[in-house]
Amino acid sequence: MLNPSHPFLHTYARYPLTLVRGEGVRVQDDSGRWYLDACTGIAVMALGHAHPEVKAAVLAQLDGLWHGSNLVHMPSQQACATRLSRAFDDAAVFFTNSGVEANEAAVKLARKHHHRRGDPRSEILTATHAFHGRTLLGLAMTPKDKYRTGFGPLPPDIRSVPVEDLAAAVTERTAAVVIEPVQGEGGCRPVTQLAAIRAACDANGALLITDEIQCGLGRKGHFRTPVRSDIVALAKALGGGLPLGAAVAVNPELHDAFQPGDHGTTFGGNPVACAAADATLRIILEQDLPARCGSMGGRLRAGLEDLGLEVTGQGLMLAAHLGRPAAPLLAAMRDRGVIACPSGAEAVRFLPPFIIDEGHVDELIAATGAALADCA
Repeated sequence: MLNPSHPFLHTYARYPLTLVRGEGVRVQDDSGRWYLDACTGIAVMALGHAHPEVKAAVLAQLDGLWHGSNLVHMPSQQACATRLSRAFDDAAVFFTNSGVEANEAAVKLARKHHHRRGDPRSEILTATHAFHGRTLLGLAMTPKDKYRTGFGPLPPDIRSVPVEDLAAAVTERTAAVVIEPVQGEGGCRPVTQLAAIRAACDANGALLITDEIQCGLGRKGHFRTPVRSDIVALAKALGGGLPLGAAVAVNPELHDAFQPGDHGTTFGGNPVACAAADATLRIILEQDLPARCGSMGGRLRAGLEDLGLEVTGQGLMLAAHLGRPAAPLLAAMRDRGVIACPSGAEAVRFLPPFIIDEGHVDELIAATGAALADCA
């Protein structure tokens, strides 16, 4: 019998927390208590909550067109795509609703590119400890039994190997390597082998797809990953809090791989979401917020390490590894007025807004230290 107070499929183990409002770096629950948000809806609210310029862009668009579909031209979509294209060296953009859809579009584009060249290779390589989403293709690229069990058979010709072996695994059969520059669910661990993977792709005619859904747009301390990508998958922070993703074809050889009818979406590139995204991108770039992520992330890392924690990650995408279940510490942090999220079962992940300042960082460190003492 369905519980009327919980009319959902049982897919989420939710915190005992009901949020009703957000302002800047903080969110408020239904009892009126405010929390420092170091989760940001899992790396979404890059500019914090209710940013006035993003809000103004959304409200202006709501006075115009709410939806038009990709059968027509829409000014806010054009503006956002143009800004994103210019930020990635005149790349071609395909908008989606979510990150996993961006990954799906990227893989389809890679395979279609090889097919059009008369080389219909299909193998996709990913890394162990990766997370690329929960569609069937996403699960095929995410080699974790806890996500896959009960959903087989999964799409074929997807192979996962340890990240340190990825470069050597690329062959003339490989269509693309899909890799997170910082593995989010895998413990916020930076992939240090990207240059070698890029070289192996070039040597074998394969493409490099970087899944920057969580770490992208500045969170890791720089707007673009230094190693050249053929396709970048984006989402989360892109929409400024509204659902939006994108597959960004940086390699100009890919710009004509898709032809009308090869791929599509009804809601991807919604004009309201694009208005929010265009404002978000403009602010991130104009205010050089990636550099702020680097400096504030350095301060946060140092403070967490001073607490005796092992810390991995880059910028404002950090994980504190506990060596024991993280759930008790996450609960104690909420009691201390901070919301964070797990990275795997034994690490606490910190994904605060790009706009945090030194005082917010110090508040976050202090609350984490107090929570550690509570759990001792």
